[in-house]
Amino acid sequence: MLLHHAKGQGEAIVLIPGGLTGWLSWIPHQERLADRYRAIRVQPIHNELGSAGVPGDPGYTAETERESLRLTLDALDLERPHLAGWSGGGRAALEFATEYPNRVRTLTLVEPGAYWILEQLADRLEDVERANSLVRGLFGRQLTEDDLAQFLELAGFIDSAEDARSHPNWERWLTHRMALSWQGEKLDHPHRSVAELRGITCPVLLTKGTRTDDLDKRVVDVLGERLRNASVVELEGDHAHHIESMDAFLEALEAHLMRADEARTA
Repeated sequence: MLLHHAKGQGEAIVLIPGGLTGWLSWIPHQERLADRYRAIRVQPIHNELGSAGVPGDPGYTAETERESLRLTLDALDLERPHLAGWSGGGRAALEFATEYPNRVRTLTLVEPGAYWILEQLADRLEDVERANSLVRGLFGRQLTEDDLAQFLELAGFIDSAEDARSHPNWERWLTHRMALSWQGEKLDHPHRSVAELRGITCPVLLTKGTRTDDLDKRVVDVLGERLRNASVVELEGDHAHHIESMDAFLEALEAHLMRADEARTA
């Protein structure tokens, strides 16, 4: 079972983090959501081990990530929670919803790192290959400060790798950098086809930032076109717009959850 932390009462919403700082990124959102929901932060295996300095394991796959989430939901007796995921956590949430569509009440994806979708559609291939080359080059090894800086530039957190060390979050990012050592091809590429996305029938909220790079925006837009019951919201900010514009993000998220509940009880 994944490390987890629950707060509040009511319908459950499970918060799945991105691949660098892990569940810490969802703390302020959990505090606010707990006024109305049972908000549960989970810590994926790669975040837990990577933040402890353990390099990536080639046996860690998209299926490993998906099934560890399923076992955690089973242990918490969560038959059909709301799921929300950011970046790598969005990719994991999408994979779970594809495999187990009847176990997801609603899905919220904050710029999910599901680049495999663009690869299958031959869309933005040059950008996808550039991102994959950098990220996969980090797999299974000890990451340097320069490696981290290059990743932060790729993810759009900074304009240039040269700016990384002056960023106010640098020391925190540096502490958790080994989590990036787990982002291998087997994690990034589930055994899926784009056509399977049509099997996700729950309401889906997709968000993207105004300053997000074109690649991540394109993933959001394609999912908005391919998923059957999706809406797309653009918020001020970059890849972490749900943090930078937290009030607006939570307003959109809670409206999304309430619409789903109203439709279910109508």
